[in-house]
Parts: sequence; structure tokens; C-alpha cells
Amino acid sequence: MFKQIDQAIHTHDSIVISRHKAPDYDAYGSQFGLYYALKECFPKKNIYVIGDTNGLNRFRDFDVIDQNILSQSLMIIVDTAVEQMLFDQSYRYAKTLMVIDHHQNDSDLNPAVYYKDTEASSASELIARIIFTNRYPLPQLAAKALFMGIVGDTGRFLFSSVKPETFQIAAKLLATGIDLNEIYNSMYVESLQAKKMKADYLTAVIISSHGVGYRIIGSDFLAKHQIDSYTASRSLANQLSGIKEVPIWANFTHDTTSGRILCELRSREIPIVDVAKKYGGGGHLNACGCTIEKEDVVQDIVKDLDYLAEVHHGQTTHSR
Repeated sequence: MFKQIDQAIHTHDSIVISRHKAPDYDAYGSQFGLYYALKECFPKKNIYVIGDTNGLNRFRDFDVIDQNILSQSLMIIVDTAVEQMLFDQSYRYAKTLMVIDHHQNDSDLNPAVYYKDTEASSASELIARIIFTNRYPLPQLAAKALFMGIVGDTGRFLFSSVKPETFQIAAKLLATGIDLNEIYNSMYVESLQAKKMKADYLTAVIISSHGVGYRIIGSDFLAKHQIDSYTASRSLANQLSGIKEVPIWANFTHDTTSGRILCELRSREIPIVDVAKKYGGGGHLNACGCTIEKEDVVQDIVKDLDYLAEVHHGQTTHSR
């Protein structure tokens, strides 16, 4: 697979790197990590990064390209493998398509090259593997991006997706001399207003009969805290993590632009990805999401999650 990836990169003079919409740290990290590594290794190639942006972007502005460039390019999509997660359909015009992803979903993009590993902690970890295996140079900007991506998708190395290889890769990235303190400050230091918003979030949380914690965020909350729907959906997804009585938690945010509801589903150890898939989404076993059309469906999702919590509680009680 690594040779196939390398061959595709070598045989194209124009490369476009994309990822899923509403990017998180891993989407940015894998995209820019690959971008800076390829720019260093292939200075004569035309390499572009495309996509939407938000407040998590710590790197550079995105390129605007036309269909003519796409028709001559290898497009590499990282951190997603499904069309509904892309910000546009530009991949359809690419000369060659490559997908690199670590989620549970199968791809509906029909890529010529498809590198998938659901056991990897992050797409950034997959990109790091490619760079190290194919012996591409690793400039500090690439190392910083990849480290941020791994940290973001592992919750600072706390999640079960972390394996020995994850730490080995992180060590190699740190060996480039990146500033760990600067990285963590840029990712986790936040304003007093943001802290107040998170405290406000907890005032209206609902807990189901079997410990599923959730909240529905409406336009009033968004306006009060001057935050957009996508940022609220991502930044508040884990506010109920670490609570003993809550094994599964969910965040439902009204998208003021589309009228739909953004759903973020999380759990400590109970696999919940099948619930996300049932409603048209997907992701990881314990961290996934979907988008629904009506608020009525929220209660259906909560019931499905509550059932999983009930079954898990029965199994663990019986095993004691």
C-alpha cells in the first residue's frame, strides 16, 4: 500500500489535498502534515490545500482551484471516506483519487487508492506512517500539524485507540524539535467567555433512565454565546465526559444555516457507531455523529443509546 501511495504521488505533478467539512484538529493535522511534507520532498510539484475553515486553523489559508487544475491532479482526501462529509463534490473532477481514513465507514467515493485502518488513532497517525515508511522529509510544520492531529483525536492520549505505535510516532514527531508547550496552549487555552458557555451548557443537561446524558442546543444558546452551530457542536461534544454516572453522552445542535440538527455521540467504552450509522452518519466505535432533519428524531437516538447503556449495564452486572 505504501508503495502504491508513493507511486501515485510521484506520477502526478499536481496534488490537491482535501478532508471533511467542519474540520477538527485531526482533519487539519493530517491535511497540513501531508502538505508540508510533500512540499519539502517535491518542491517542483504544484500542491494545494482546499476546504472550509474555522477557528481551529493554526496553519495557512486555503487555495481556490478550478476544474482545469483538478482534471490534472491527484486528489488526496484525508480523515473521511464518504461524500456526505465533504464540503463539495470537487473530487469527481480529479484525474486520480486517493482516500486515507481511519473511520468505520466504507468509502462511497470509488478511489483508485484507498488506505484505511480503523485501528489507527487518527488520520494524522496514518499520514505519519506514510511519511516515515516512504522516507519523506519531515519539516517542523508537518510534525506540528500531525502531532496536533493525534492529540486532538486521542483526547491527549486518553482514548482506547491509542496503541504503542501511537506513542512511537508521537516521539518521532517531538524529536523534530516542535514546541510542546506552544502546541498545547494553542489547542486548549481558552477565553473566560468560552468557560462560561461550557458552564451554562451543563445547566440544562438531561440524563436518561440508564445514564445517557444529552442536551439540545438551540438558536437562543448560540446567540447568547455568539457561537456558530458547527463550532458549538464540536466544542461542546465532550462536556459530559468523565462523569461516572454517564457512560454515553450526546450533543444535538440546531444548524441555523441548514435547519438540520448536528448530532455528536460519545461513550466511554460502549460501541455506539451503529447508532450513528442508523441515522446516516458514522465515525469511530466510541466517537461518532450524524445529521438529522427534525428534532423529533433526537428522542429516537436517545432511546437507541439508552438501550445500549441498559444492555451494557446488565452484562457488567451479571459478570461480577
